[in-house]
Amino acid sequence: MVTIAASLAAFSFPAHADQELSGDEKDSCGALLCLASGAGRGESECQGYLRRYFSIKFTRPDKTFEARRDFLSICPTDSNPEFTQYHKPALINAIARGAGNCDAKFLNSLNKAYYEKKIVDKGWSKWNNDDDTVRIERVEYVKNELPPYCKVYEENEYTQGVVPIYVGVEKEDGHYVDPPPQ
Repeated sequence: MVTIAASLAAFSFPAHADQELSGDEKDSCGALLCLASGAGRGESECQGYLRRYFSIKFTRPDKTFEARRDFLSICPTDSNPEFTQYHKPALINAIARGAGNCDAKFLNSLNKAYYEKKIVDKGWSKWNNDDDTVRIERVEYVKNELPPYCKVYEENEYTQGVVPIYVGVEKEDGHYVDPPPQ
């Protein structure tokens, strides 16, 4: 079981080590930890943080991204300048773009492509193909290539087990499944 409270204490760097986080800082750090770890996905400790994060919605996707990014940026990280300057912005951008848009359900419904398949319906005569009917059918399938924002989310060094796994064969029965809890 993931203990988010203990992780929050570890994540809140020395400037805040003597005081427990509360309010927006606590919610922001909790959401950041839960979204960066595949282990936090099913944990009851994450539900409040994730509910707060995913409740940030606007009509325009770019406004939702900005508001979620700003919310995650509230989490304090002032004791490690290298992390704050280089790694934290990349992590927050990856999470804000990818979380909720890189789960199996979302990718299976929106990460689709089509191809045309030629189907020949045989006529009554097996010796003569004059009565065969040829039709072109448009077939939908789930692409096995992740969208760019999911690749960034997956490849960030601070995220683990957050992006679904593609199973099956593309153009046949391929689809995404959520990774097993860690």
